Amino acid sequence: MLKLRNFKAARAPVHRSGACFSSVTGALRVAAALVGASSVALTASTSHAAGFDTPIMYTARHQAMGGAAVGYVDDPSAAYHNPAGLQGVHGFALLGNFSLVLANVTGSPAASASASGIQSDLVVAPLFMVAAACRVASWLSAGVAVFPVASGGAEYQYPIPNGGAEYQYNATSIVFYEATPLISLNVPKDAVIPGEISAGVGFRASFVSFERQQGLRSNPQALDLDTSGTNFSGVRLGLQYRPARAFSFGVVYRNRVEVKTEGDSATVLGNPATDVTFPIVLPAQLGGGVRTDIDRLGIAVDAMYTFQSQNERSILAGNVAGNPVQVPNIFDWQNAVTLRFGFEYRLGPAEQVPVRAGYVYDAQVSSRRYPSAFGAPPVATQSFTFGGGYDPGPWQLNLAIALRGGSTTVDASEVAPPNECPTCGFSGEYGISATGIYLDFSTDIPL
Repeated sequence: MLKLRNFKAARAPVHRSGACFSSVTGALRVAAALVGASSVALTASTSHAAGFDTPIMYTARHQAMGGAAVGYVDDPSAAYHNPAGLQGVHGFALLGNFSLVLANVTGSPAASASASGIQSDLVVAPLFMVAAACRVASWLSAGVAVFPVASGGAEYQYPIPNGGAEYQYNATSIVFYEATPLISLNVPKDAVIPGEISAGVGFRASFVSFERQQGLRSNPQALDLDTSGTNFSGVRLGLQYRPARAFSFGVVYRNRVEVKTEGDSATVLGNPATDVTFPIVLPAQLGGGVRTDIDRLGIAVDAMYTFQSQNERSILAGNVAGNPVQVPNIFDWQNAVTLRFGFEYRLGPAEQVPVRAGYVYDAQVSSRRYPSAFGAPPVATQSFTFGGGYDPGPWQLNLAIALRGGSTTVDASEVAPPNECPTCGFSGEYGISATGIYLDFSTDIPL
């Protein structure tokens, strides 16, 4: 006979608010120190898929299920998935996640045959999430998290026609970091409607770094710039409802954030440049998800719609030899959906050994008329995920792996003239092949 399983979100909470505030304060100090260290550890070349968003990111527990988490997340990673999920925290919770994404991007960064459909250098992107949360009272949960939220870029090296042994170096890197304090207002069970319902909000402080180098491999002086910027106007809003012990669903919304990155100096065609600016947009996103558990089997589905058309074009501006210079960067991205499917089967007498699998479908975002050798290939991509964990109760350890791919060929007749978009790619093959490895540890300590 089938039985409905009460997954962890339904445990009875224990509340002691005084210890909670001191614990979160200490966790904030740890998070600040870790983000400083990790910003140095992140390599200059990171890869992305659906626009700047990287769908194979957090955490090992959820990534093994295709990243589906909006409807049932119940740990501090709610800062990324759905802030209303903090209703699932019952005491003082800590989470640490390490992700290593290894990828190769294929593109055509130049018009020469030696740069047509070539593979980038190996992208090595160590990513992280550190988070803490606390059940302050029966009706209130609070938390904080720090993590890279999006990224993009690649590095290419290719022979220069008639250049002898000299190679061209062509690289771009964009990384979005986010620090998010968040709260969840939790309606007492059955107080308004049957079950548990919560509303959450996360306040997003964004930091963006943008680097661009091009020129001879031995001395890339054709273009060398390093800019960064911040934005404190971001929010992430969420709802989560658990009408029954083994069924949950949620919705989440992220607003559009534009960060104006700036640099005091740069080099353009060997000449010094000053007052360099480049605005970068992380677009709005709306999503929903559900999860149900029957006996030992859990099934989760998420659908995310990202307003990628908000990335239409940006202007790289600066002063060279006292003269203002502007270079258009055309995205012409289209709105797209990301679908996530996850499955979990729990082994062991206490169901303490979950085995998980998932699938992710990303619709096409980038333009075939304005392709980029440093961004998403103009084609839908797919990911397959696997993992497992050990969950004895007060803590859990999870491991996951993700395999991602997609490629297409862009014909010369499809590409805009070079003078229309001097920063765009050329005809040829475009694609991405990535492997993600994830490890997380979390605990929820009664107070």
